[in-house]
Amino acid sequence: MAQLTTTQAIIAPIFNMADLASRITKPDEKPATAAPVDANTPADAGAPSTAAETSIDGADEGLPGLVESSYDVEVKLSDLQNDQASPLYSVSTFEELGLSKEINDGLLAMNFKKPSKVQERALPLMLGNPPRNMIAQSQSGTGKTAAFVLTVLSRIDLAQADTPQALLLAPTRELARQIQGVINKVGQFCENLVVEAGIPGAIARDARIKGSVVVGTPGTVIDLIRRKQFDTRHLKVLVIDEADNMLDQQGLGDQCVRLKR
Repeated sequence: MAQLTTTQAIIAPIFNMADLASRITKPDEKPATAAPVDANTPADAGAPSTAAETSIDGADEGLPGLVESSYDVEVKLSDLQNDQASPLYSVSTFEELGLSKEINDGLLAMNFKKPSKVQERALPLMLGNPPRNMIAQSQSGTGKTAAFVLTVLSRIDLAQADTPQALLLAPTRELARQIQGVINKVGQFCENLVVEAGIPGAIARDARIKGSVVVGTPGTVIDLIRRKQFDTRHLKVLVIDEADNMLDQQGLGDQCVRLKR
């Protein structure tokens, strides 16, 4: 059974200052012309007296340091994806990863056109055969959830829709529900896809889990297995989301280890 583990950590800025400078545009300005200065003339001679010179509240527009900015900054997602220093950098397409038509259709419906850097690097490894264990680390919002969701949908056999084949663990029920929603959206064109939530209150005590994908919290999943409501004999994929946070917590970390065994 392949183990897919993801953690969250900030590893790189979105863009650096050199890249930002290249994206800054400034309206055309005429070069300033210096006025001739007579060495025998006092520096303040001939300067008109204005109210700004006697102001004491420091709020005048003419005071140094309070000049209105004329710079416009525009950063586009396409710029970030072409920037090799950005975690969103991408050079591949989802079609090149060999995903099924149903999964590709789901990605297009969600307007996902190019994989992010973590997806580009992780998916070929996670989709390869034989399956291998993997830890993926990237900052929030760079597509880790979509990466392991695509792997799960590619690994399961939808002809056995009532047999649990993938287990995804999350530290909270809210995150488990969020992951469940992502799986349903990406797999919206996959026939017979059933995703069940192994969280408190989602499964009746006399019911058995029949979904091919189960997303839950460690404690509830252990209880489901103990009560023989969750048959784990045919599991192919194990995902631990937010693994660093869960393993840091003694209770959740121990439960994850017990589930893996």
